Amino acid sequence: MKTELLGQEKNIVRVKVEFEAAEFSKGLAEALGEISRETAIPGFRKGHAPRRVIEMRVGRQSLYNEALEKILPGALQQVVEDYALDTISDPSINVSDIQEGAPVVCELAFEVMPETELPALEEIEVERLNAKVTDEMLNDLVRSVMHGHSRLEPVERPAEEGDVVTVDFTTRILDDEPLKESDPQKSDIDLADEVVRGEVRSALLGKAAGESTETEFDVEPEYQDPSVAGKRVHYSMTVESVRKRVFPELDVAFYKKLFGEDTEIATEEAFRARLYDNILERLKVENEAHAVDRAVSEVSRRSVVDVPDSMVERQVQVLRKRDDEEAKRRFGKDFKEVLGLTGEGEGAYEDLLRTKAAEMVRHTLVLDAIGKARDVEVSKDDFESEVDRRSALYGIDRNRILGLLYKDRNLMMQVLDDIRYGKIRKLLMSLIKVRDVDELSAPPAESGSGEE
Repeated sequence: MKTELLGQEKNIVRVKVEFEAAEFSKGLAEALGEISRETAIPGFRKGHAPRRVIEMRVGRQSLYNEALEKILPGALQQVVEDYALDTISDPSINVSDIQEGAPVVCELAFEVMPETELPALEEIEVERLNAKVTDEMLNDLVRSVMHGHSRLEPVERPAEEGDVVTVDFTTRILDDEPLKESDPQKSDIDLADEVVRGEVRSALLGKAAGESTETEFDVEPEYQDPSVAGKRVHYSMTVESVRKRVFPELDVAFYKKLFGEDTEIATEEAFRARLYDNILERLKVENEAHAVDRAVSEVSRRSVVDVPDSMVERQVQVLRKRDDEEAKRRFGKDFKEVLGLTGEGEGAYEDLLRTKAAEMVRHTLVLDAIGKARDVEVSKDDFESEVDRRSALYGIDRNRILGLLYKDRNLMMQVLDDIRYGKIRKLLMSLIKVRDVDELSAPPAESGSGEE
C-alpha cells in the first residue's frame, strides 16, 4: 500500500491511498469466501458457489465494496499513525473506478482536531468570590433541615399559615373558547411554601375541611406549562383536610438521628456550627467552579481557533435532543410543539442553540489544547479514585460500577473524559492568576476575540 498526503484545508486532511492489485485481490477472495459461506444459493452447497453465480446474486459493485471493507480498516489505522492524525470522526472515502488486476486508488478525507493557539496563560487573571455564610443562609438551612424531619398532624380548625391543606380542585382557562373545566384533581398544598401562588394561599387561609373557595389569576407568559402560559386561570377548590406541621425538638436525640449515634453534637450552638461549615464548604466548591468557568471563558476569548462547523452541528444535535427529551418528559410534547405554544420562533431558538453549541465546542477545543500542551492523561489511580467517589456518592458497590463501565464503552469514555477535563480545569487554575474578592467586578465589555 502506498499513501500520499494531498493537502489540508482547515481541519480536513486529504490522503491518497493506493492498494496494490494483489492486496485488493486478497480482499476480494476473502469477501467471496464469506458471501459464499453465508448466502444460500439454490443448486449449491454453502461455500461452494462459483464467483460468477455470486456476482449474479449480489452484483459486482457490491462484491467490490465488500472487498474494500476487508482491506480498508487496516489501511485507515496505518494512515492515522503514519501522519499522526488526531481524528474527530470516521473519514469520508472516495474510490476511483476499480479494474481488477490494476491498483485501486482511494481518496480519504479525515476530519481532525483544529489547531488552537493559546494565549500566555500566566497573563490571565480571574476573580474568585470569597465564601461568606450569612445569617440568612444559616437560618434558611436550619429551617430546611427541621422541615425535612417534621411531621404532619390533622387538626379540626380552619387553615393557618404554615399548615398543609389537602384540596380537591378543578381549573378553567378563561381565555379559551369554549370554556372547559378540567377533570377533578387532588393536591397537598403547603401554605408555607414560597412557590404557592399568593392568590391560592389567600383563598385557602381560614378555610376548614369541607369548605369551598375560588380564585383566579394571570399566569406569567414564561410559565413552564405552555398550555396556560400567559392566560387567566380560574381555580375552584374544596378543602378535604387541614394538617399542622410539627417540628422536631433541637435535642440530643434529634442530633443523633441526623448525624449518627457517635456524633459529638449535643447543643444547638454545635448544630448550627456544623450547618455553617456545610454551607461554607458548599460555597467554596461553587465559587471555585464559577471561577474555573470564568477562566475557561477568558482563555477561550483570547485563543485563536477555527471552530469546525461540523463539530458545532454535532453539538447542536446533542442539545436539540436534550431539549426534545425534556419537553416530552415535562409536557408530553415535542420541543417544536412547545415552541409553537410559547410563541417563540423556531428560528430564534435555532440561533440560540447554535450560539451555545459553538461556545461549548470552542471551550472544549481550548481545554483539549491545554491538556495536550501539558500532557494531561488519566492514570489508573485517577480512574480508581473516581470509581470510589461515585460508589460513595450513589451508594453503589464499586464492583457493580466497574461492571457497568466495562460493559458500556460510551459510558466508560464519558467517565474518562470527565476525569481528564476535571484535571485540565484544575491545572488551568494553577497556571493563571486567581484573585480572591468579596464582590465580583462587572464583566468586561465585549472586544475582539480569536478567530472562529
